Amino acid sequence: MSSQRIGFVGVGLMGSGMASCLLADGYSVSLLAHKNRAPVERLIAQGASEAPDPATLVQSCDVVFTCLPNAEAVEAFAGQVLTQFRHGQIWIDTSTSRPEVSEAMAERLQARGAIFADAPVTGGPEQAQEGSLSSLVGCAEQHFSAIETFVGSYSKLVRRFGEAGRGHAAKLLNNLVSQGTAVLLADAFQCARKTGVDSHALFEIMMAGAARSGTLEKTVPEALEGRFDSSKFTIRNSAKDLRYARDLVNSVAPERTALAGVIADRLSDLETRGRGNDYVSTLLDPEKS
Repeated sequence: MSSQRIGFVGVGLMGSGMASCLLADGYSVSLLAHKNRAPVERLIAQGASEAPDPATLVQSCDVVFTCLPNAEAVEAFAGQVLTQFRHGQIWIDTSTSRPEVSEAMAERLQARGAIFADAPVTGGPEQAQEGSLSSLVGCAEQHFSAIETFVGSYSKLVRRFGEAGRGHAAKLLNNLVSQGTAVLLADAFQCARKTGVDSHALFEIMMAGAARSGTLEKTVPEALEGRFDSSKFTIRNSAKDLRYARDLVNSVAPERTALAGVIADRLSDLETRGRGNDYVSTLLDPEKS
């Protein structure tokens, strides 16, 4: 068993699988209480312990992982525990957050002699459980080897994209493409249905040409069979990611913001209309068009 003690905050759909992989690799893992008790109890049965509060968790660990829903939750956690971080301690944030939040966290931890890395992931709960996620890391170059070792417990691919904040910037650009593609596919296949175009034939043509993508391969075959839960990613999370992506694009290339803004607004409108908990793949459902 490794002597490194891990603290994990946010053992939901993604975090629970990631924490399970860390336990399987022999790390001592302490969890922060989570509103969904089922994954907590499963991880405790696997050997994890549970900390009563954030400060206790940080004080008892060498490396702290966070897998939180948004940038605001990351900032709220920092507000509770930042003064508890000590020299040499590592915080790895796997949330999908704003790059500027990660930059600020890195500066504040550096002032304490601690280390911050943003390491959001691509993949879903199944990949988290089996340890086949991809990690997009932003950190100082001299710290990457250590970060890679930890996130490698649940990742098949680990890449450094630059200094703190660049991992989150890369994740947002990735999601701009993947979630934008999901919206475009939903529009195309809903229109195909309404205009009498054979959707199965359209899928075959897309798979044979330049429209082929991982999103097409993952979501459309299931939808053609009447199953719309192929992508375990909610409209609420997608809308949040696209808002962050729009703001990122606007900050560096405002002339390119329009398309990102349209997709972000589309998803935010769906969330406002009560579909936030639906998976993005349900946009292909003709009953919800």
